[in-house]
Amino acid sequence: MSWAEHVWRDLDAPRAPSDHERRIIATLVQAVGEPLLQEQVTSVVIDAVCRCGCSSMRLRTDSAAVPADTVSKLSSRCRPDYFAVDASGRDPGYQDVNVVLHLLGGRVGELEVFDAVKGEGAAVALDGLAGLTEPTVS
Repeated sequence: MSWAEHVWRDLDAPRAPSDHERRIIATLVQAVGEPLLQEQVTSVVIDAVCRCGCSSMRLRTDSAAVPADTVSKLSSRCRPDYFAVDASGRDPGYQDVNVVLHLLGGRVGELEVFDAVKGEGAAVALDGLAGLTEPTVS
């Protein structure tokens, strides 16, 4: 079993993001200001969810990738294959929730959703996530 099979549970069929999921992804992508990423949001699908029970999801898009030189400029470690955009908000119970959009190979790859209080495996109702902080690109 590969590491990805340990992390992700494939969905029977890819699905479109809910309005709340798409809103979070779009908010994080807007912080980057890269038109190719904004295009990816229009065609992104969710093809797997995290096995631990949290609300993280694996994303897939067939839209054009952001060029490696642009990714390198956006990456805090100058990596040509990866950067992240993160923000935090609060769920309806006022618990802190972190969201991180992982960009892999120039494409949206994962939306990590982490309940900062309950920890690993805690599901978060994204429809109630409010007050996202200004996203940070790293």
